[in-house]
Amino acid sequence: MNNSNLKSIWILVCCSILTLACKKDDQASEQKKLEKMYTEIKAMAETSTCNGDQELKYIAVGSKACGGPVGYFAYSSSINMYAFERSVAQYNQYQGDYNKKWNAVSDCTFLMPPKGITCENGKPKLVQ
Repeated sequence: MNNSNLKSIWILVCCSILTLACKKDDQASEQKKLEKMYTEIKAMAETSTCNGDQELKYIAVGSKACGGPVGYFAYSSSINMYAFERSVAQYNQYQGDYNKKWNAVSDCTFLMPPKGITCENGKPKLVQ
């Protein structure tokens, strides 16, 4: 094997390693974005209060790789419901796109929606 062929092989190997490293970095970056989005919507839901005057609702959160939500959040009309619901929809879409892009796997257990919502100690709570 001459030097020219050896150089070509090394260039190919180096490019392959760099490509794989960049893909790992991209995936980690997208995972961090998902975690940040989740933390923000969870914090919004946790600011919900109730005292009998607010509308109580729940929303499906996340997107499992084989379908269905990852969980549910209870919330009330004490927060900006439109902004909250929009943020959850964006998160769900982003997680679904992430799952497809990175061939994510998850359990395929179907998570049943809550039976309802109650107000406990001034906070909306899911009834399972």
